[in-house]
Amino acid sequence: MEKIYKTYTKQINSKTYYFVKKISVFPEYENCPEVLDSMGMHTDFHKACSLAKIYDEPTQKKLMNELHIIPESTRIIHMKKAKSMTLSFLKNTHHAISKLKWVSIN
Repeated sequence: MEKIYKTYTKQINSKTYYFVKKISVFPEYENCPEVLDSMGMHTDFHKACSLAKIYDEPTQKKLMNELHIIPESTRIIHMKKAKSMTLSFLKNTHHAISKLKWVSIN
């Protein structure tokens, strides 16, 4: 007995749904049809895998690669540019610290 995993996506009401199927195949028997063990459908890929009872992480990664899904941990998050420190900011900070030193001496 072997396990085969099939996955595909479908647009329903402008949302992407992931379909995952876990199928058992019996190559040792001739003319034996494939048996659907479990199936999952959800907008979240990992939830669809758990509904299909696929908990093996390497198998999930293989299925994600087939669908060209980028894992959340490798997604790029664009951030706004921070203001750069200018010379006047550094000069003003240094001046404020020096004033605090003079106050603490008195």
